[in-house]
Amino acid sequence: MSSNYTEAQRAAGKIGIAIQRIADKYVFHCRVLEQFKIQERPSVCTLAAMVAGDDILLLYNANFVLDTPMAQLPSLLLHEVHHVVFGHICAKSVDYPDRWARVVAEEVTANEFIKEPLPDDAILLKDFPCLIAMQSTHERYEILKQETVRAKIAIPVSQALGDGPESGKGALDDHSVWEEGEQDGDKAKATVESLIQEVVLEVGPGCVPADLTAPLRCLGIGNTPGGDHYDVRDVQRGHLDWRRLLRRYVGQILQVRATFSRPSRRFPNLVGIVPGKCRRCERPRVMAIIDTSGSVTPKLLELISSELTILARHYTVLVIECDAVVHAVYEYRCPLKDVHGGGGTDFRPPLESTFLRKHRPDLVVYFTDGLGPAPHRTPRVPLVWCLTPGGQRPAGWGRVIQMDGKSKR
Repeated sequence: MSSNYTEAQRAAGKIGIAIQRIADKYVFHCRVLEQFKIQERPSVCTLAAMVAGDDILLLYNANFVLDTPMAQLPSLLLHEVHHVVFGHICAKSVDYPDRWARVVAEEVTANEFIKEPLPDDAILLKDFPCLIAMQSTHERYEILKQETVRAKIAIPVSQALGDGPESGKGALDDHSVWEEGEQDGDKAKATVESLIQEVVLEVGPGCVPADLTAPLRCLGIGNTPGGDHYDVRDVQRGHLDWRRLLRRYVGQILQVRATFSRPSRRFPNLVGIVPGKCRRCERPRVMAIIDTSGSVTPKLLELISSELTILARHYTVLVIECDAVVHAVYEYRCPLKDVHGGGGTDFRPPLESTFLRKHRPDLVVYFTDGLGPAPHRTPRVPLVWCLTPGGQRPAGWGRVIQMDGKSKR
C-alpha cells in the first residue's frame, strides 16, 4: 500500500497523524498548526516555519520526517508553533547580528515549555547557567552575546556556530528561511498576529496555555485586559490635516447657528431677542479611542498623542483608553499621560450602542494597529479607523486613514 504514495506524501501524512495525537492535549497549538500550509522543501534539512505573504508555511524535509520517531515528532511541531508565537520568525537579522546568541536564545525559549520528548541534541535552558526561567528571547540574547566561551552548536545547514568545544547540541529546525520574510517585516508580523488572533477567538482564552499568555499579550492578542501604565512623552509632531481628512463627516455634523451677540439690521433695538446676521458653528464632539493593547508600543502612543494635539485644536475631543476593556474616559486637555493598558485587543466595548449613547459623540476616530475583533454591525455614529504604520483594517465598514497620511473609504 505504501508504494502508492511518494515519500513527501507519506511524510505529510505522518505530520497529520502527529497533530491528531496531541489534539486533545494541546488544543491551541494544534489549531495553530492546522492554519499552516504544509509544504515539502528538500533544501530544508529538518522542519521550518516561515511567513509567505498572507500565509504561514510549515516546510519539511520528507526524509527527516520519516526518520524521526513518532514519539518525538509532536515536540518538533510544538517547537515550530513556539517560534511563531514568540515572534522569532518575524525578527530582523539586523537587530540580532550575533547569530550564535540568537539561535541559542530562540531555541531555549521555544523548548522551555515543551513537556513532550525532545531529541537528545535539543538546546535546553539547563545547558546555559547564565540564563534563568521565564526570560524573554530578547533578554536571553542580550545575556548570551556577552558570553566569551561559546560551545559549538549545530544548525541544520551543515554549519556550526561558536568557537568552544563541541556541545553535541543543535537547533531542531532551519532558521535560515526566516530571512525570506524580512523583505516585508510589517506584513509578516501582521500575518502572524492575525492568524494567532483568529485561533484565540476560535478556541477561547481558556485553551491558551498560561505559559504563552505573556507573549500573546505582547502581540496584543487575547481578551484579557492589561494592568500596565505608560508615561507618554509628547516628543513627536503630528502631521495629519484633520480638518481636510474629516471634512466629509464633520460637514454633515456641523450645525450652523445664528448668533445673538450682534443686532439685526432690521431690528437693532432687539439685541438678544432677534438673531443677528453673523453665524457660528458648534465644535463637533470627537470620541478618540486609543488602542492601548500590548501590540501598541510607547512609541506608537507618542505618535497618537501628537495627532490628538492637532485634533483638539479644531474639535472637542473625548479620549477613551481601551485594550480588551475600557480603562479610562476623559476630556483631552494636554498631551497623553499615564496611559493604561497592555492587554489583549477588543474593539467592541467602546463601540457598544449603550456606551456611545452615554457619551454622545458626533464622530469616532479609533487609533489602532487594527488587530482585534470588531463589532459585526456598523455603529450608528460615523467612524474613522486611524491605523498606525503597518496596521490593517479591522472591519469592512468605516473610513480608513493611515498615519502616513493615506486614506481609504
